[in-house]
Amino acid sequence: MPAYNCEKYIGETLRCLCAQTYPSIEIIVVDDGSTDATILKIKNVEDTRITCISVANTGASGARNIAYGHSKGQYIIFFDADDFVKPDFVTLQLKKINNRCDVIVLSAWGRFYNDNIGSFNEVPIPYEEMVLEEWISYYWYNSSPMTTPGRALVPKKLIEKAGLWNETLSLNDDLEFYTRLFIQAEKIMFNHDAFFYYRSGIDGLSSKKGLSAYQSLFDSVRLSTELVLKEMPYTQSVRQGCANLWQSFVYEVYPREQQMVKIAEHKIRELGGAKIPYPSGGYTKFAALLIGWKLTKMLKQIFNDA
Repeated sequence: MPAYNCEKYIGETLRCLCAQTYPSIEIIVVDDGSTDATILKIKNVEDTRITCISVANTGASGARNIAYGHSKGQYIIFFDADDFVKPDFVTLQLKKINNRCDVIVLSAWGRFYNDNIGSFNEVPIPYEEMVLEEWISYYWYNSSPMTTPGRALVPKKLIEKAGLWNETLSLNDDLEFYTRLFIQAEKIMFNHDAFFYYRSGIDGLSSKKGLSAYQSLFDSVRLSTELVLKEMPYTQSVRQGCANLWQSFVYEVYPREQQMVKIAEHKIRELGGAKIPYPSGGYTKFAALLIGWKLTKMLKQIFNDA
């Protein structure tokens, strides 16, 4: 678990992990150069299974790699410092994987807002299991490739094959990491009984914008699409999923990063074109239909920057 200036949440997160009904766990926290009371909050949770390592700020991916390097278990979950799960989470995940070392188990999940667990809204999962092509054809095609780290139970043997987190990435680093893992896995299994609660609306890393964040987003999409196209270069559903993923990138960064947009649009044309509409609703959707999504987004940026 990477921990950076998370004094508000890390105590609750550690307590929910310590309360797991499966007792044989190790909880490795890397304090990533926090300047608030994060360390104090960690020390306040007294449990011999917690190991805290303090390092200079290296970023979430670097902190995860350090934690992994100290791990001894056969299975790994990369939790974040504001995550929440119920006491049976690890037990149910281990039951689902059933001692296999060639698959990844993703739990059910959803978001909750304003620190209110009662606002939890589950994200539907219409499948029991998938292979890589099916994952891309569904999740990349629909521009929803996020793999929240805490919902993934991963055999250590697969991480040894796929490699550690890419420390050059910040925003969207999970896309590239889990793409490598999914390539190595026999299949992705979904556990509809274990629930992962994702805290939203707290101004976390995923809400950061700017050149460095957009560069990380660009690099993660580029690396991920290159990986799967190398595995399945002529599979039409994969090419379509990659094109749609690039199009969602364009929708996100336009008109701010024109050079990145130009490269992304070129890749979309090479892949045969995208088939994902501009994500909008209400007045924005009407404006996009009337004057086009690019002019609509430019006008929105002007108003937001005013």
